[in-house]
Amino acid sequence: MAEERDYELDPLAVEQSAQLINEFGNELKRQEATAEAKQVDDETERQALLEQDDPRNAEKWGIRAVAKELQSAATGGAQDTLSSVTTFPERTIDALSGEMAKEREEKGYYAPDWQPFNSYEDPIITKTWWGKLARGTVHFGTMALGTVLAAKGLAATGIPMLAGGATALLKAGSIRRAAGIGALSDLISKESDGHNALGALTKHYGWADTPLTTKDTDHPIIMKIKNIIEGMGIGLIADGMFFLVGKGSTKVRNQIRARNDSVEKQTIENGLAQIRKGEQEFRADKNAPIADRHQGAHISEVNAEDARMQLERTRTEWGSEDGSTGSVTTPLERERIAQEGGTSDDVVESVMRKLMSTEKFAKELDAVKGNRQALVDKYRYAIDMHQEIVNGRNAKELSAEEYLGRLFEETNTVNGQEIWTARNVVAADLVIGSLLKMLRDTGIAGREIMDFVSVDDIDGPAKQIVDTMLTALEQTKRTRLILSDEFKGLDARSMKEAIDTAVKKEMVDTKESIMTLLKIAGDDADDNLLNGLFEAFSMMKEIHNLEDFDNWARTVLLGGKLDPNAADRTGALLRSLQETMSHSILSGPKTPMRAMMGTSAATMLRPLSTLIGATMRYPFNGDAATIRASLASINAMNEAIPEAFELFYRRLNSYWTGEMSTIKTRYAEFTKNDDNWEILRRWAEDSGRANYGDRAVFALTNMVRSINNINLFTYSTKLMAATDDMFAFLLGRAKMREKAMRRVLDLQSDGIKLPEITPQLMRAYQDDFYSQVFDANGNIIDEAAEFARKEVTLTQPLTGLAKGLGDIMSANPLTRPFFLFARTGVNGLKLTGKHTPGFNFLVKEFNDIAFANPKNLDSVNQYGIFTPEELANAQALQTGRLAIGSAVTFMAINAWMNGKLTGNGPADRQKRQGWIDAGYIPRSIELAGIRVGYDSIEPFNLIMSTIADIGDASELMGEEWTERELQKVSLVIAQAIAGKSYLAGLQSFTDLFAGRPGQAERIVANLMNNQIPLAGLRNELGKLFVPYMREIGSGIDQSIRNRNLLFEMLPGEDLPIKYDMLNGQPIKPYDFYTRLYNSISPIPLNLAVTPGRQFLFESGYDLRLSTYYAPDGTNLTDHPTIRSRFMKAIGDQNLERQLDKLSQNQKAQLSMKQMYKDIRDGKRAQYDARNYWHNGKIDQLFQAARKKAWASIMADPEIAALIKEQRDAKLDKVLKLRDTTDILNMYK
Repeated sequence: MAEERDYELDPLAVEQSAQLINEFGNELKRQEATAEAKQVDDETERQALLEQDDPRNAEKWGIRAVAKELQSAATGGAQDTLSSVTTFPERTIDALSGEMAKEREEKGYYAPDWQPFNSYEDPIITKTWWGKLARGTVHFGTMALGTVLAAKGLAATGIPMLAGGATALLKAGSIRRAAGIGALSDLISKESDGHNALGALTKHYGWADTPLTTKDTDHPIIMKIKNIIEGMGIGLIADGMFFLVGKGSTKVRNQIRARNDSVEKQTIENGLAQIRKGEQEFRADKNAPIADRHQGAHISEVNAEDARMQLERTRTEWGSEDGSTGSVTTPLERERIAQEGGTSDDVVESVMRKLMSTEKFAKELDAVKGNRQALVDKYRYAIDMHQEIVNGRNAKELSAEEYLGRLFEETNTVNGQEIWTARNVVAADLVIGSLLKMLRDTGIAGREIMDFVSVDDIDGPAKQIVDTMLTALEQTKRTRLILSDEFKGLDARSMKEAIDTAVKKEMVDTKESIMTLLKIAGDDADDNLLNGLFEAFSMMKEIHNLEDFDNWARTVLLGGKLDPNAADRTGALLRSLQETMSHSILSGPKTPMRAMMGTSAATMLRPLSTLIGATMRYPFNGDAATIRASLASINAMNEAIPEAFELFYRRLNSYWTGEMSTIKTRYAEFTKNDDNWEILRRWAEDSGRANYGDRAVFALTNMVRSINNINLFTYSTKLMAATDDMFAFLLGRAKMREKAMRRVLDLQSDGIKLPEITPQLMRAYQDDFYSQVFDANGNIIDEAAEFARKEVTLTQPLTGLAKGLGDIMSANPLTRPFFLFARTGVNGLKLTGKHTPGFNFLVKEFNDIAFANPKNLDSVNQYGIFTPEELANAQALQTGRLAIGSAVTFMAINAWMNGKLTGNGPADRQKRQGWIDAGYIPRSIELAGIRVGYDSIEPFNLIMSTIADIGDASELMGEEWTERELQKVSLVIAQAIAGKSYLAGLQSFTDLFAGRPGQAERIVANLMNNQIPLAGLRNELGKLFVPYMREIGSGIDQSIRNRNLLFEMLPGEDLPIKYDMLNGQPIKPYDFYTRLYNSISPIPLNLAVTPGRQFLFESGYDLRLSTYYAPDGTNLTDHPTIRSRFMKAIGDQNLERQLDKLSQNQKAQLSMKQMYKDIRDGKRAQYDARNYWHNGKIDQLFQAARKKAWASIMADPEIAALIKEQRDAKLDKVLKLRDTTDILNMYK
């Protein structure tokens, strides 16, 4: 009976919980009379009526809205319970019969026919995370109570089937009984399917998911949430969180009881102290009955040993880094130190006594007694962190052993008492560590309620922050002085007195500066600075003094270390400029289209590849389940496409309106990050602490940030983010259907008779797996589906060499523009490798999966594979991808052999440019007489270009050479890789230091142009409205103009047109509609080349010097206007017609065949391409055309002047050579 009473849920306690929430709401309603009335504009009369009906409809909540939310929490929780109990039988029958799934399919939702409490059609709504948490507390509490009462009723019936289970539940052990009550409550509750209170909490605080999942109520993250809620003055909701996480267990009830006792004790202790001091003015603790909830909102204490363990977990345990401890100090202790000049020695000693009273800590100290190294090893984290705080933010000057030795040396006693000892490091570290955590948590609490109340009210959050900060600073300053050399010559008593005096003096100055800053904030008319301070406090891990605050602000703006143990961070200015450049480059209309094509192909090919692979593997492994699961995935994707488009439009609208501030794409991730911007603004503009340079940097950064928030400038990025979200949804739905199919097949294999497997049955089962694949926000949480999402969107994190290169580039922000989209490029290469026979073994993931052991999947967990079924899927996917890749390879080889596939062209860039000027179309395939670019056909584009390049190299170099120097084929592959647009930046980076004439100017021009918004869009619009390619020199201005051809429509001299030297026509002479198509389509269309042009490309003739030098040797490299006229004059000779005739000449054809035969026979080194008759004939045609063209234009005054200038320069060099020939005789 004792045990039963221990775990009996007290009906009165549950009723009191709901009553307390109602009383809180009524109390807030009574304050309504003191709240300022809101002026309602005539144009918003409808809004005013909505607010009158429900004050929560107001844009900014007031007291009435908070009261309404709490009232809804209490009544809504009760409604949920009553509705759950009364509709449970009908919901159970409908689920088993399939009626529930059918109704969801037809109507889009399910509602029982009999719902006496109307919770489906007219539910009571709670709108905040804390309101939902309170509602869940009432609901679960009343459900658990109802479960116990129902169990007692069933036990009394005597019906064996019912009474047996109920009696077993009532007589079970404490833990089993609590679990049984929780499980039965979840079963009956209609809210247990993704709409629970804890889901609202994780939606608001994403970092809270892990501890809530593990049900660890002592987790540092849970402590952080508790501190925040207590700081908001709604500790009752913290009790609800504990109750929900721990399912009402005894441990949780004890935890709740201890929390309430601590807060009550602190309030009484503070109130008595205020009365004893004779304080006449209002104080929150002595006037508790009339104080607002946020006034005197104390953070509850925890056992000192528990706090020590929690603090250690934040330093050593993954997932706990941002957690907190419960408090180890009282508000009275903190106020005495902060406001009355008290010392922290007593606090440290008190905590030390509490620690020593625990058996665990006492045993630890006893075990290391007399062994300094053991002491260091045991408490190294505490010693290191204490030294870091004492010595400031800079790197530690001493090792842990040296620092501890210094503490032993500085041990002094006064009246027989030690003023500092080594063992006190642990206690002091716990005090300061918990204070700094509490400082941040109080900042978050103030941030949460700043829209409802004034955070600088008497004994409000601002007061709590000041007391906490000053207490931490007092302890830090005291320890610094003890360890300094300033008082070394004094005896112990004098030393203690001197330190006390010095600390008090420093604290007066520190307190004055902090209060001055708070006064500036308090005087701010719109509370932005005060609210900004709370934003800063809520994010900073360490606050020592105002100089630290200044350093923090400057580091955020300019970059550097925020944490001494962390890497340098890029400042807001450079980061914002990088974002501007990324948005600018990605602004071309083809970019989102290309991303959509690539992502859609990768997404849709996944289940198809799995199906092909599973079918191919079936004769060997007999695995039909993977075949059926992949078919189900394909079906699910097709069915979900309309929903996916709806999601696309919703997400795009959210990105467009700013509701979603974090934008993730295949190219980069962008976050508004406005949390601390207002405090930086007020620090720079109003605090008087920022210098002129600080203000200038802030103004520039603020301007750039404003540009990055303009939708026009970021439209492409937002389109791609919404696209990735859409295909992530499709992958998730496919995973749901796959899981459903496997579940049905498993049930059938276990001998369970099921209805015929139909699409309706699959959809019904699919819904059951929603919570396993998606979280409450619609984000993928299934590991395999998440890995697939990152793979198809090319957002997997970099590893190995690529990661190292990325880290180097990130650490040097000025090199970052050359590495902007490398993650996309590297992931694209990996995806291509997975589809390429032979190259697949170069991808680590392929090998890990191919050779994984189904009985030990640790090696493939990183790929989202945790079950043998997932491994079977992944292996089938690999097989299918190789099959598709093999088919593409065969097709590409066939197309190249028929002259319909082109690669990148010659490896020499100047020669390649000559080909392009002559009409060569790189990376294209001929279809029905039209050249179609295949760059955007991912992931097969690299396969196709590599085959063409290797084929060209083999043909030009010979099979013998290819076999002998196969490793050099990697140069061809490297050329294909460098040709990918998102890796071209690396090529530019190497070109910058290659010393080529004009290359640096072009790169600088490119960077300058890309830094201005809409570079991609400006480039495409220019090519649309100003046709033809242009001739440019090596100047920066011409390079920029060439990327902004739209401005050539303005008055002034245009950039000269680039002409085709074979026919005299402008290069790319497309009509407007063709240019329009090519400006938005990632697959460009071009006319197929003529026989003469193809003959020229295959002939091996070198076109490099055809237009850059005149027949008389005049250098035209830096004279684009003359070069344009020269090319036009050459083209007027109609070389294309003459080449067409030559290509039909039998002698020319035989000459070219002989050239390729010699190459195949290994005689390439013996003969040059010019040694063959057909190339001699081509050269005759070109030289004749060039001479005739140059003769026709050389009389032009500008050209004549250039000829004279260069001849004079040559003559001057000849004369200088003649003058210095006999220089030795002249000096003699």
